[in-house]
Amino acid sequence: MMTMLVATLGLLPAAVSHDIGSDSQRPFAIVIVGGLIADLVMSIFLLPTLYVWFARPADKLPAPEEYFTE
Repeated sequence: MMTMLVATLGLLPAAVSHDIGSDSQRPFAIVIVGGLIADLVMSIFLLPTLYVWFARPADKLPAPEEYFTE
C-alpha cells in the first residue's frame, strides 16, 4: 500500500502537468496512476468482499488450539 501511495504521489505531477514536453509523459502517468488507484481499491474492498461471498464454512482455518492437540 505504501508503494502504491509513493508511486501515485510521485507520478501525480506528471499526470496533471501541461508544460512543454508533457504531451508524451502525461498519458503514461495517467494510466499508471489510474491503475494503481484501481488496484488499491480492488485489493482493499473487492477481494475481501468476494472472499466473504464465495467462501464456504469448510474453507475457514482451524482455531490455533487445534494445532497443538495430541
